[in-house]
Parts: sequence; structure tokens; C-alpha cells
Amino acid sequence: MRSFAARHTDDPRTLVLMAPGWVRTDLGGPKARLSIEESIPNVVKTIDAQKGKPGLHYLDYLGRTVPW
Repeated sequence: MRSFAARHTDDPRTLVLMAPGWVRTDLGGPKARLSIEESIPNVVKTIDAQKGKPGLHYLDYLGRTVPW
């Protein structure tokens, strides 16, 4: 995504990479910190908050920037 964004600097679209947190799923396992019900509403709010903000954004499920 960083490479894509660098090649398309004039692209007006909002690009979001999302870190949903450690979620109790088959992949996350039973010891994961978050339930699906805790993670997903925050993921949706974070994505909605980025509407109209062009460029690439790497965020966690609470809307905080994740360092590359």
C-alpha cells in the first residue's frame, strides 16, 4: 500500500489500512483481548471518520495512527 500510495500521490481517494486489534476469532484464539462485538463497531467508526481524507492512513481500531 505504501508503494501504491507513493505512485499515486494525486489520487483523491481515501486509503485505510486497519489493525482491528487482537480479536477472539479462529485466528486470534480464545485468549485474544477483544471480542468481535468490541472490535467491529470501533473499526466502522474509524473508517467512517476517514471519509473525505485523501491519502493513505494506517490506523488501529480506535483511530490511532499505527507506525510503519
